[in-house]
Amino acid sequence: MSNQLYMIPESISLIERQLLINQCKILSAIGNEKERELYEKRIEILEKGYTGLYPKVFNNLYEEVPLSVYNEISDIMKMYSRINDSIRLLPEADKEALDLASLEFEGFDQDSGMHYYMMSYLVDRMDEHGEYKGRELKSHKSNSLIKYNRMLSVYFDYENVKKQQYSVSDLQNFIDQVKTIVLDTQA
Repeated sequence: MSNQLYMIPESISLIERQLLINQCKILSAIGNEKERELYEKRIEILEKGYTGLYPKVFNNLYEEVPLSVYNEISDIMKMYSRINDSIRLLPEADKEALDLASLEFEGFDQDSGMHYYMMSYLVDRMDEHGEYKGRELKSHKSNSLIKYNRMLSVYFDYENVKKQQYSVSDLQNFIDQVKTIVLDTQA
């Protein structure tokens, strides 16, 4: 992924340019004076093929979020739903015996920007994963995605055997995977 949130095309075919010009002409005709001026500039940029000014035409478009990012977030959220449901059903003594804090969802760090923006959109705009509404979704740790991927390896093993609820030892397996990250960084 580039450091930008969006990617500006370096070249646009003649047909695509003509389609964009026509759309800008329509929007210019129905817009107010300020919008008309903006669209007229965009039309000129597209007509003359000023590729260096394409950012002024495409300044509101973001880079596409790959389906793999959405699927990974979906898997992480399903895993956390199962973990949290299992923890709620544990007796207090079992909860106290486990390092449950290490399992908490931490959000997504700067290096996984697409994950953060996609998760924020799902929670704030699509009203999905309501348990995270109002929570900080930006992690301040650089290894949160590594943590989730280690946990997902355990989750997928449990999914393959159709395990619906996790026992204390199952949860400990998740914790052990998280703890290996600390050991790996110390090595």
